[in-house]
Amino acid sequence: MAGSNTRRDFLSHSGALMGAGMLASALPHNAAAATSKGPHDFIIVEGHRDMWELSGRTRLKEAAQHAPITNFVAQRLIDGGVSVCIMPAGGDSLDERDGTEAAFEGSMRVLDLMLSDIDKSAGKVSLIKTRADLPSAPNSGKVQVFLDIEGGACIQANEPEPRFPPERSLALLRQFFRLGVRGLQLTHNGRNQLADGRGIDKMGSKLTQFGVAVIEEMNRLGMMVGVSHLSANGVFHAAEVSKTPIVSTHQNLERFVQSKPLVEITDEEAKAIAKTGGIVGIRYIVNVTTYKQLVDEVEYLAKLIGPEHIGVGWLGHDKANPSNRETEGHFSRTYSGVEAETMSQHWTNFINMLSERGFTDEHIGMLLGGNYMRVWKQILPRA
Repeated sequence: MAGSNTRRDFLSHSGALMGAGMLASALPHNAAAATSKGPHDFIIVEGHRDMWELSGRTRLKEAAQHAPITNFVAQRLIDGGVSVCIMPAGGDSLDERDGTEAAFEGSMRVLDLMLSDIDKSAGKVSLIKTRADLPSAPNSGKVQVFLDIEGGACIQANEPEPRFPPERSLALLRQFFRLGVRGLQLTHNGRNQLADGRGIDKMGSKLTQFGVAVIEEMNRLGMMVGVSHLSANGVFHAAEVSKTPIVSTHQNLERFVQSKPLVEITDEEAKAIAKTGGIVGIRYIVNVTTYKQLVDEVEYLAKLIGPEHIGVGWLGHDKANPSNRETEGHFSRTYSGVEAETMSQHWTNFINMLSERGFTDEHIGMLLGGNYMRVWKQILPRA
């Protein structure tokens, strides 16, 4: 089980939020040429890779398409310099469950698809389950997967509170943990028995009694508490309840991006997440953001909460999977921009843009993956 360190111990040790002032003084006003380092020089953690490509490929006839991670996704991640990929294995999101499958059954199917696929990879892909599994240097020739769940509906009971004993549903959480899941995002955009999703109600209510129990059990087991898409009051409550850092793997700031429904977070939420020692993960959105806007956002966040509390959720589809359910060889139109580039180009361009803004290699290493390493070294079981 997870170590006995409390969040207070962790924050005292790490000096959380001090990096904001340090960065402000460290960044030059006129940055020099871009860093000489590339993606393979950093431990990169891709914070949120949706099921879109995996589902799209499993619909195709060729047998090879039915092991999409092993045969298609893994090598591109490796070539792109990604050491660890956070993948949601089901949850509230319909995309994660391939349409309208019931939450629990759909999540179990998605998890089986992923685990069966990883088993076929002959060691090219492996799971992160414990601190001992964490890379100490950039991975070479392999990629690791951190299994997440996007929304807690898959562990809730059919009966409304208070008619079901929470312990019966916590048993499902423990079963997902035994199967290798190490993170749970409390909600997607909708409302479930843990909390209000942001797409339903931006501010929402506090966590339910069951939601609080889920966080407490996740803290005990050694799981990452995810708050992406959670309502604002849910985020603030989760920050109060959790004894370990909470993480938004793929959410921009409202001041930079305003989608419909409005799922971005405010500065105050970002600061609440950072005060737990957690991470705010920015993400590319096709036809909405540019890399320049993302770098603007990173620069703002670095001054607001410190570089040690920033992550990168997603830099967009690459040319082998240019859109939602389209894959290489099965395109319906011509793509350009980010979606016509490789993953390696994505990360190389983003790293260079950060460097040109004055971020040092140390800062870049933090926000590309070092911050996740710090959090996971605290929360995951030792072995």
